[in-house]
Amino acid sequence: MKMEGASEKRAAIALDPSPGDFGILYDQTSDDMTDMLGGYIHAGYWENPNQYERPEVAGERLTREVGDRLSLSQGQHILDVGCGTGKSTVQIATTYGVRVTGITISKQQVDIARTQYGREVLAGHVPFQFPDEMDMPFADASFDSAYAIESLVHMLDKRSAIAQIARVLRPGGRLVIADLVADHSCPGSPISTRYAEVFRTPPLASVDDLRKLLSQEGFKVTNVTDIRENVRPTNQLFKKKALSLGGEFGQKLLELSSVLEQLQDLGYALIIAERL
Repeated sequence: MKMEGASEKRAAIALDPSPGDFGILYDQTSDDMTDMLGGYIHAGYWENPNQYERPEVAGERLTREVGDRLSLSQGQHILDVGCGTGKSTVQIATTYGVRVTGITISKQQVDIARTQYGREVLAGHVPFQFPDEMDMPFADASFDSAYAIESLVHMLDKRSAIAQIARVLRPGGRLVIADLVADHSCPGSPISTRYAEVFRTPPLASVDDLRKLLSQEGFKVTNVTDIRENVRPTNQLFKKKALSLGGEFGQKLLELSSVLEQLQDLGYALIIAERL
């Protein structure tokens, strides 16, 4: 049987990608992304957008912004939807004294997380799993709260994903979303289309789109905070990494950086919702 090389796998990723396609993409890029972002695999929160900070400091701060909005109590069981390589998962667990189950569609990310944070895994504080996020293998109302950092943006069927989170979350539990959003609900706009082409994602949802989906699946949105200016400096990390890497991935990062600079209607929102 012929084994696919990395370039062949990249070519096989569809323009209308499936969860498996994104799993492949994460497998290919996790090492470079965590190296660039200080061990995290999401954008950072820059307290002063005009002042440089180490990527790990900004990444830690964004994770803390999410954790604080969850209003956690010690001993609770939390779901991390799209845990990446686990650094945010462990931060939430250790900072707030809770148990966090992290899920991701990348087998490589699960392996990295289990290896990197083996002590926490053995202690049962942060089990990492490789499930289908559209059909989570968890009992109804089995989590006290949940959060999703830059994971819904990659999901074609956001309604099903939100419905699954609602099912496994107890009534009254909080969901915090940290994600890229479009300013306007217009899937066919040049901004949304260009973003989808470069990042190989579905069209960007707006805050209004997410409000509607959350409401339809049994959530009440209680707060939305626009933090785009605090996230924007992360783009400079993409450009710097692109120039140092070169090659196919470097070129992709450079294109990504260029697109982000041009997308004036690209926002970043922190959304708090409560399960009714």
